[in-house]
Amino acid sequence: MLKVLIIDDDDIVTLVQGKLLQNCNVAKDPLKFKRASDALEYLNSASHENHYLLLLDINMPMMNGWQFLEAIEEMAVKENIYVFMVTSSIDYNDKEKAKNYAKIINFIEKPITAKNCEQIKELPILKRFFEHPN
Repeated sequence: MLKVLIIDDDDIVTLVQGKLLQNCNVAKDPLKFKRASDALEYLNSASHENHYLLLLDINMPMMNGWQFLEAIEEMAVKENIYVFMVTSSIDYNDKEKAKNYAKIINFIEKPITAKNCEQIKELPILKRFFEHPN
């Protein structure tokens, strides 16, 4: 099973992303985290049976997306985590830095779109989760 987590400090972004993911049949009920540390806590106690798609913002207070990525490297469940960086950053350096993280499978500029949702479902590493509708 693929669980989808939205990690973003902006309530409007999490609301819009959540609705879009539902409407595009990417996730029935995406989990939303305003603080990266709360998402880490969830993943630390997460089932190793599941897989996790994270829509991760870069710029957040207390713990940013890069710090979050470093923290998940220490987790037992890390092999089952796939990350989409979803950011308003247009900084070329962020896109380049993202290439250094094997967990990042895509980099999307906000806002995500229905086209992005279709891309999620077609990615070879994730496609198996969408082949058989529930």
